[in-house]
Amino acid sequence: MSLPSLPPELIEEILSWLPVKLLVRFTCVCKPWKLLVFDPRFAKLHLERSPKRTHTLLTLIDGVEESETWVVAPLSVRRLLEYPSSTVLNEDKCYRFTNDSYDAIGSANGLVCVIGVKSIQAGNREIHSWFWNPSLRLKSEYSPTLSFMCPNRSVHHGFGYDDSRDTYKVVAVFWDHTLQKWEGRVHCMGDSYWRKTLACPDFPTLLGPLVCVPFVNGSVNWLALNNLNYHEYEWKNVTIEQLMIFSLDLRTETCKYMLLPDCIGEKPEDEPTLSVLRGCLCLYYNHKNTHFVLWEMREFGVQESWTRLVNLRYAQIQWDFVPDVMMLPVCLSENGDVLMLACPQSWYDVVMYNRRDGRVEHIEFSNSQIFYACEHMKSLVLPRPHPH
Repeated sequence: MSLPSLPPELIEEILSWLPVKLLVRFTCVCKPWKLLVFDPRFAKLHLERSPKRTHTLLTLIDGVEESETWVVAPLSVRRLLEYPSSTVLNEDKCYRFTNDSYDAIGSANGLVCVIGVKSIQAGNREIHSWFWNPSLRLKSEYSPTLSFMCPNRSVHHGFGYDDSRDTYKVVAVFWDHTLQKWEGRVHCMGDSYWRKTLACPDFPTLLGPLVCVPFVNGSVNWLALNNLNYHEYEWKNVTIEQLMIFSLDLRTETCKYMLLPDCIGEKPEDEPTLSVLRGCLCLYYNHKNTHFVLWEMREFGVQESWTRLVNLRYAQIQWDFVPDVMMLPVCLSENGDVLMLACPQSWYDVVMYNRRDGRVEHIEFSNSQIFYACEHMKSLVLPRPHPH
């Protein structure tokens, strides 16, 4: 007697709730299941039902080998917080670079965008991008090359998902030496060109890191100087009134400014930095060389929703402050209690800080040095466009 078979609709419903790791294994069960798992429509359904913010994407230097290599690794937030000292970089899920000419600039819906910057001659630069899904171990072809004249390598990047067009967009903002102004270009996954952002013709002077720019609520966000349109500035001459958050909506490619928390009051000693924790836009900075301060914008775009999460004395975490070196928030537990911090200039050591009881724990981390971190999730999204 043969077992009754389930209707395809019910099989799809059941599979759509399963984790990515299992679904990838199930592609070996039969051809119909393989076709289903790699169907873009099913990937979107699965994405809607998947838990968000389950992983963090780290860019670090692996110091185990004789020759250090740059590594991009998606790691479970829960595992990082519960067993940080036993975390092992899985070769199958990591991507290694032999030099620092590539950067993972961000993650959206499980896709990671990697940018390559190449210096030519006389100040000319060339950049290209490609997309990578660590869960599927698949990567795309290179994008077309974008060439421009730039006085240095300070090209600001952004990456995110445009849900109005169901496409993934890469943004490059750079100082055009010929035009003497900031210029922005956008590349959509699968396109054969980079185009100018016509809806946002004027960019301010952007601050902060060149990679891992926060993607929140359909927008990429940079710290910026709203009254300065130049590529050179000195932080000591910047005023608190000039500091703003410049937000580019990837759906409309229109831009707006958002204010920093009112309670900051005075300009921090060093440039602040933006990040994303638990899906919220965050701002962190060094206060008077004695405290690490972290704010969270709980409702995107609402000035009144800024909430100070952390005001942590360096002495409490036994960290000797070093000028121009900022602590890096790696990840935050879902309940907001435990924050992992790293110092990009320090090997091996990370700090686990419990906001509820003030406990601090120093842990050796995988013989590696963390440089960047951004939120990531596992998904079945293919690193290539699909026909509509």
